[in-house]
Amino acid sequence: MAPQFSPQDLERWRNPDWRNRLVAWWEGYDLSRLPRVTNRSALRNVTDEHRNGPVNAVGTAFGLSAPFPAAVDPLAPSPAAGGNPELDRLALMQLDRHGDPVWSPARSEGAQLLWGQDMTGPEEAAWMIDSVRSFGLNPAKSVLDLSAGLGGTARALVESCDTWVTGLEPSPLLAKLAMDRSKALGLSKKAPIAHYDPEHFNQAGSFDLVMADRVVHRVRDKELFLDRIGDCVKPKGGIALFDYVIDGAPGSWDAWTAWRDEEPMEVYPWTATRMADELTQRNLDLRISEDLTQLHRRHIIDRVRRLADTLANAVPPAAPVLAALKRELALWWARLRVLGSGLRFVRYVAMKPA
Repeated sequence: MAPQFSPQDLERWRNPDWRNRLVAWWEGYDLSRLPRVTNRSALRNVTDEHRNGPVNAVGTAFGLSAPFPAAVDPLAPSPAAGGNPELDRLALMQLDRHGDPVWSPARSEGAQLLWGQDMTGPEEAAWMIDSVRSFGLNPAKSVLDLSAGLGGTARALVESCDTWVTGLEPSPLLAKLAMDRSKALGLSKKAPIAHYDPEHFNQAGSFDLVMADRVVHRVRDKELFLDRIGDCVKPKGGIALFDYVIDGAPGSWDAWTAWRDEEPMEVYPWTATRMADELTQRNLDLRISEDLTQLHRRHIIDRVRRLADTLANAVPPAAPVLAALKRELALWWARLRVLGSGLRFVRYVAMKPA
């Protein structure tokens, strides 16, 4: 039996505003197959978009046939468009497979529009704090964060647990922006952020907790990387890894190939069993191996759906930021297509014996 739609539902899809078009683009609906809007409806939509400012910028960024409003000049300079030689130099230190910066000032701004201030991924800082609460972090303990990003989680741990967090970040640009932010907030000693290369990780010191979000699957020499993690965990200390692992054959090889092509850098995911076995072989007590794929998917989709409101209430972003945001969404869309269909997101928690 065909599903029944209310007149309001049909009107919303026949004459979609920019928020519905954004959701439709993200979720793969083909609005072009619906009847064309009337001239009156089209005129009303264009008028509303010019009134709301960022609406047209978003429409253009996603190929949604709406021009930039008069208030937005795509060629106007902005911090994200460049102009800071130091940030530009740092961005060029890490290039993707096409010779473009993996992270640019524009992408860092676009990512924060999507994920929230000081965040570069879907797991919010509050959720990460809850995930490691069982480690009993306090002022006498220390944490090593191997996926610091812009430092949002590290600083949240300091503020929530009054602990000491050392953040390491593979992107030189993000590490610089994160450290500048820690300094501005007076947390340069309790939440310092520095750049490191996971392929040559050799951190000095020992920590009560080492955590990493979506790092291991990007490392080619995982055995050495896990050896180094084990070396810098104190006896009775813990490890919390959140990462992508292979789960059987992909549901679609085309989607799998598209995902790997969309990733800025090469990826080398292990199977879930291999990851668990490698942790155990290092004399670590594996306490938790938890499949969080559906929760991870929900985090991603929820943030994308909130993006429309974020942009509607924000100062119209510059064209480079919108272009970077489009690239960010394309990357996460490619990941979503394989999550739960050949790829899983798993949390591993292990303890180091006394």
